[in-house]
Amino acid sequence: MKVIIFGASGYVGLPVANALVRNGHVVVGVTRTASKNKLLLANEIIPAVGDIFDPATWSAHLVDADAVISLASGNPEDRRTIFKAIESTAATVRLPGTPKLVFIATSGTWVYGDDRSAIRTESSPLEISKMPLVARWRPAIDKEMVESTILDCIIVRCCMCYGRAGSLWAMLFSQAEKGEISWMGTPGGSYATIHVDDLAELFLLVVEKSHLVRGLVVNAANDRTESVDGILKAFAAHIGIPLDKISYRAPNPKNPVEEALTITTKLRPTLARTLLGWAPRKASMMDGIATYYASYKAVASSN
Repeated sequence: MKVIIFGASGYVGLPVANALVRNGHVVVGVTRTASKNKLLLANEIIPAVGDIFDPATWSAHLVDADAVISLASGNPEDRRTIFKAIESTAATVRLPGTPKLVFIATSGTWVYGDDRSAIRTESSPLEISKMPLVARWRPAIDKEMVESTILDCIIVRCCMCYGRAGSLWAMLFSQAEKGEISWMGTPGGSYATIHVDDLAELFLLVVEKSHLVRGLVVNAANDRTESVDGILKAFAAHIGIPLDKISYRAPNPKNPVEEALTITTKLRPTLARTLLGWAPRKASMMDGIATYYASYKAVASSN
């Protein structure tokens, strides 16, 4: 299959592209600057330098593509703009009788809101009032995408990623030299988590088995949520910080991501398991924290 990835050189995009390449797919990575060409070529990804918002720079690849994965932006207006550009371009450049283009976009599991008791699945109702501000725009755009009549759209709702460069966990790892740890929220919380490599394997399955999940939202999360207290204590023990130096604080009101990090979402990847046969394999954030911290430091020192 020929797959186009917007954001192929990013934290999630590169592992996704590599998973596809390893399994024999032709991958085109759309990148804004030629400086990423070497990285993409080294990973056997075909680089396409262009503006993600300008179809003229990538429309030729859409003619015979089987799928497009959008990982380039989490901004609401950018996300809608990219979707609309791909939708309108596909309607224009693809020949009559060509199968519908599969369009796979990411969303976030924070849309399920803050709940320390109920377990959420793809069929759980969404309540805007319970969502952190950073997530409240997502359901409307997700709905717009999956209802497209031009594209076969699939939404992958990602939770807290870990591994490699660390993603949001860089906010924790960067505190190692301070001798104390401060985190957002209150004791007793838990996170839905997923290693970025397991997430990449899910994207691979969504591409290869898109006919099973077209028009659906698929959760990307480990089978069990992880204790935030446990993660903080495991990290403190690993780097030699006393447990009494761990504290919680209120989020910065000007930082919507910090607000989101205070919520607990208990999640199950029901559709990924039952329809796609997906099974995460990597160690949990808490169990593998020494490895993941070492990986973060290696990436940070090379930047």
